[in-house]
Amino acid sequence: MHVRCTVESMNYSACGLVAGDHFDVIDGQLSLPTGRPFCYFAIANAIPLLSGRLDRPEGDAWLDSRPLIACPDPPEALYLRLERIHDPEIPE
Repeated sequence: MHVRCTVESMNYSACGLVAGDHFDVIDGQLSLPTGRPFCYFAIANAIPLLSGRLDRPEGDAWLDSRPLIACPDPPEALYLRLERIHDPEIPE
């Protein structure tokens, strides 16, 4: 399964992220766009949610709702949108 975690909105970013920056989780492996850093706090907040939900039947419905999750730094108010990427080369 291929899940994209995209910066949806924020007050500001101490890590230099901008709306639209993203990372992917493909079959349990982290994939960062070449040449773009990503905040490890945001990654660390997303990964347990993905690994804890996607291995359950209700995980598909949860992911289909395109949930928002927050980075753990409250003043930043940085939100990541999670969404499934349908990739014909990756079996569902």
